[in-house]
Amino acid sequence: MFLQTPVPALNTTTEKHIFSLWDILFSGGLIGNVIMIAIFLLGILALYIFLERFFFIKRASKQTPNFLENIKDFVQEGKIQTAVDYCKTIDSPEARMIEKGLARIGRPISDISNAMQNQGQLEVSKLEKNLNILASASGAAPMLGFLGTVVGMIMAFFEISNVTGAVSPKLLASGIYTAMATTAVGLFIGIPAYFFYNILVTNVDRLVLKIQTHVNEFLDALNKPL
Repeated sequence: MFLQTPVPALNTTTEKHIFSLWDILFSGGLIGNVIMIAIFLLGILALYIFLERFFFIKRASKQTPNFLENIKDFVQEGKIQTAVDYCKTIDSPEARMIEKGLARIGRPISDISNAMQNQGQLEVSKLEKNLNILASASGAAPMLGFLGTVVGMIMAFFEISNVTGAVSPKLLASGIYTAMATTAVGLFIGIPAYFFYNILVTNVDRLVLKIQTHVNEFLDALNKPL
């Protein structure tokens, strides 16, 4: 009768890691953490600029009922100072532009138009304030993310090069997913910032077109023969 020795059962249990977003985001060492913090700061800055500019443009786009009709009536009645005072009571780009034109009534129409255009450039610069920073943030966040990934990969392979013998896939995998975290966060910040920028630019363009239409109507009213 053959002796049968019990065969010890193989231990098939594997260590299971618990997904921790905090550990993934801030486990890239000093350089990786600095890059990650910079990306988050860019995200906060982009969100602040978007909200501030969005509500500023929304206030500037608020229409005053019968504004242009009232201005035309004042001009036809010769009440220029009344029209100027009326424009001062309205906080809008077109009111300030028309006020500049009213202050120069009596001069050639080219002088009136140039004064209004100069004021219009000032108003557009106010509307577009900090949009360049928002555009830079939308491009810089993904680039910082890629930089963090490259730095993380260099550090991961440097650690692997110091390991003697067989390299554990666990060591390689942990280094890679930690490095890729900065790219993911950079894209997560950069893509919304890019859409924020385009939304604001579109709103500014629509407002400028509306203002230009009203300014042209005002100049046409001045050119209309009595």
